[in-house]
Amino acid sequence: MSFTCVRLTALLTAALLTACDLSVGEGTAPTAVFIRYNGVGGDLQTLECTAPQLSAVVRMEGNGKISEGDVTPLVRWSSSNPGVIDVSNGDAEVEPGSGSYFPAGTVIARTAGSAIIRVDYVGLSASFAVTADPILGLTITPELTQLAPGSRQTFKLKAQLQEDEPAADVTINATWRIPSGSVPVSIINTSTVQVQSDPVGQPFTLEAQLLACDRRAQRVLKLGALQGLRVTHEQPEGLTVPLTSTDQIVVEGIFTDVSAPPQNLSLQLEQEQSVGDPDEATLSAATESLVMTGLKAARPVQFRLRYDPLDMEVDTRVVEFEDLELRQLRIDPADLTLTYPDTLTLAAYGLFADGHERPLRRGLAWRSLDAGVLSVIASGEYAGEITPLGVEGRADVRATTSNSEGAVEAEARVTVELP
Repeated sequence: MSFTCVRLTALLTAALLTACDLSVGEGTAPTAVFIRYNGVGGDLQTLECTAPQLSAVVRMEGNGKISEGDVTPLVRWSSSNPGVIDVSNGDAEVEPGSGSYFPAGTVIARTAGSAIIRVDYVGLSASFAVTADPILGLTITPELTQLAPGSRQTFKLKAQLQEDEPAADVTINATWRIPSGSVPVSIINTSTVQVQSDPVGQPFTLEAQLLACDRRAQRVLKLGALQGLRVTHEQPEGLTVPLTSTDQIVVEGIFTDVSAPPQNLSLQLEQEQSVGDPDEATLSAATESLVMTGLKAARPVQFRLRYDPLDMEVDTRVVEFEDLELRQLRIDPADLTLTYPDTLTLAAYGLFADGHERPLRRGLAWRSLDAGVLSVIASGEYAGEITPLGVEGRADVRATTSNSEGAVEAEARVTVELP
């Protein structure tokens, strides 16, 4: 049986490049060695079947100087419980017979449990506790059953931890395959599938396997005929859009088989402005959507979108932008509990001078007021995404923008709990 397979090499390549830098600083003698994860010391709580990368850092002292340097490939790594949680010295194969190896310092959580990871370096040693929580189940998302001819689709592997918790994204820890012979698709980049134009209706299986153990998920898919394209706008219909805001647009392919979930094709469309002048608005690509941004007030604009593989077209709503003053800011949810290591993206809403509240993304600056408890992405496409740091406690997250009178702020209270 033949199969198409893409291995996860980015993590391995990055770690090997790091291993080539063996500088350990300006001190003359090593006095201590430390184990860190993402630059931070302390214990690590991860998931079974994942492979997080640890680093070893040595402190050098002498001649009045103190410095630190990365010695990850130079130390000897060991685990107190290798049958449960192993650690690589650069000699642990990613898959038996693959010829690919986990870089030194990679923790290999083969099942749920705990272990003490130790490093030894020129008479110095350090220990680091690692706990791997169990995974209840694996799911490939989005939960599509059909794919549009000629399309590309990126999938993710999600792990269910507890029944009342959101699933964790473990895509980076997986290899992806199409375990069959002649199929109408190919894997072009880790978990992205490129679909051929035919034959419609031929089923195939997409499989994701976690690197550190024999846990896998499968999704049966087939090429499906599209009956049309559907456009969804984030901003409320019938209201103008403030110049200080944007309109997020999603375009989905609707299949002839009404039981098939729609496929997001937003980033695979050609576009042209059909109403208004080009200097009045722009339509740009985000991760899974299109973003319309107004450049001038009181100007209606509209874009025509085309899916070339099937010669299909659809128009966005006619949108008018207005120079409206922001009055108040609100974060949703304003009070929440987050269980480590779950993440969540907070949403912001602005109350404007016309008395209407609208989603607000543009011009916001996010900040965690308790950086030891959680972090938040300050700006950009993922602005407002909060990540707990493995410490129980409460943290306030603040969003700030401005109007003609000065700063406009809102806060959310986040309680972080450990599982």
